[in-house]
Amino acid sequence: MALREQRLTSNGIAGERWALGALGLVLCMGWSLAAAGQTPGQVPPADLLFGEEIDVRVVNVEVVVEDGGGNRVNGLTPDDFRIYVDGVAVGIDYFTEVLENRAVETRDGEAPPAIGDGESVPTNYVLFVDDDHTMASSRKPVLRGFADQLASLGLNDQVAVVVQSQRRLELLSPFTTDREQTRSALRELQRGRRFGGSLRSPRLIDQRLMRDVRLEAPPGARVEEDLTSVAGDLPSIIRPLPSPLNERRAETLARDLEFSISAVTSTLRGLDAPVGRKVLLLLAGQWPVGLFRPGGQGIGVRTDREMLAALSDAANLLGYTVYPVDQVAAPNPALWRNLRQVARDTGGRAYLAGSNRTALGQISSDVSNYYWLGFVPDYRRDDLPHEVRVEVQRPGLRVRSRSGYVDLSRRAEADMEAQGRLFFPETEPAPGEPVLRVEFGMPESSGLRKMRVPVTVHVPVGHFPVIPFEGQFLARLELRFAVVDSNGQQAGMPLIPIHFRGRSKPPPDAVMPYQATLTLRRKPHDLVVSIHDPLSRQTVSTRMQVSFRMGLNTTGGSP
Repeated sequence: MALREQRLTSNGIAGERWALGALGLVLCMGWSLAAAGQTPGQVPPADLLFGEEIDVRVVNVEVVVEDGGGNRVNGLTPDDFRIYVDGVAVGIDYFTEVLENRAVETRDGEAPPAIGDGESVPTNYVLFVDDDHTMASSRKPVLRGFADQLASLGLNDQVAVVVQSQRRLELLSPFTTDREQTRSALRELQRGRRFGGSLRSPRLIDQRLMRDVRLEAPPGARVEEDLTSVAGDLPSIIRPLPSPLNERRAETLARDLEFSISAVTSTLRGLDAPVGRKVLLLLAGQWPVGLFRPGGQGIGVRTDREMLAALSDAANLLGYTVYPVDQVAAPNPALWRNLRQVARDTGGRAYLAGSNRTALGQISSDVSNYYWLGFVPDYRRDDLPHEVRVEVQRPGLRVRSRSGYVDLSRRAEADMEAQGRLFFPETEPAPGEPVLRVEFGMPESSGLRKMRVPVTVHVPVGHFPVIPFEGQFLARLELRFAVVDSNGQQAGMPLIPIHFRGRSKPPPDAVMPYQATLTLRRKPHDLVVSIHDPLSRQTVSTRMQVSFRMGLNTTGGSP
């Protein structure tokens, strides 16, 4: 996706003219700060709009301690543990032992904030089912086992069920303690009507790719029909991919895996989990494995392990322990290794092959007894990952816990929120949240298989807080466009900083238009347009579909 011909307009609001400007686009648009109602001497300092925030976010680490025989060890104190971040010891600010889902009172430490009030510590399970890489017949016994074992969960434990199907996410059941509601969602998956599994044959994928390569090849060019698989175990030597088909197949498989990983991480970001421990039950299906070389990028390669690191990072960032459960029809050692790696990185376990039908009961037992340690790191907001290692001081004991966290920047947090709204089911706007209006002009052809779409975003400037400065009121907002096409391919997410100012506060219903032109592939797209305020962290957004055949002045307005 590209942005071109950005244009800003100003409206009279409450008898005064407000200036709306896109900083960062000034040079390419030919605008100046003075033309936007500013002069160099009036530019506000950065800390006026953002201030200096004291970050007290706690990194929670759930720690399982076992002896040499695999038995749980209870009764330890904070003095028995050491936490190292990037090899440097840090203090333990919070400490609680949890036995049978109940917090044990201790004089040695304060309970983590995420534990909530009272002694009972509920567990919140997200059951994520990938229908796009599944044979329904092999999935049924796994889901039946889940339904049979719901009774093993604690009375206050909550379960949410999310399915990825036809490159869409659907919330079949929100977080609830109503076991019958969860069973109803599982029955919907077992029926195989709407969610019948769509695992595609590699031969069919190759046939479609061969057709696409032939269509795009120059006249008279010879297309080599080399169906050498690029999926499988990682080779010790990276082999060349000699044919256009293999290049396209590698690119398709990589995009396929990236989409599924984005779907999982968007689910975790989009769901507002209740207080307590958070667990992801990941029914991943037959995910592509191996190395992937995107077309047109020379000898560069991406591996499945590198791509799956994004899933582990997101789970660790949001405090989820991942328990992968396979639902494949045939053994796949390479996939199993990947699922075990994700489990190890987040402090969970993988339940594969013969153990997948009784997984929920075992997982419920595994998450009911642990130590909850918390520390407050020195946040730098630099988007860098940090290794976390937990050691127990008593000999002969071993620990299982998450392996790290990511020091996420404000921009990355807002990007994650926009991506979550792109993939996740639409929700009702919060009380008092305005509807973001977006209007489209008639799409125009733009070169081979591309289209240019005029867009007008009606920015609800009156909804966001403003800051007084030198006799005026200022605000800075961030405009984002998040796009995914019908094949699951995502475009880059541009961030457009927008400043506005006026001599009086805008009324609550004040709106100002921002105009831009999107350049997209000539395919149907899901599009999320969001306006984010870094100061208040408020976001308003709308989600809609864009296609080459849509009519003039199509309007979206449902957040």
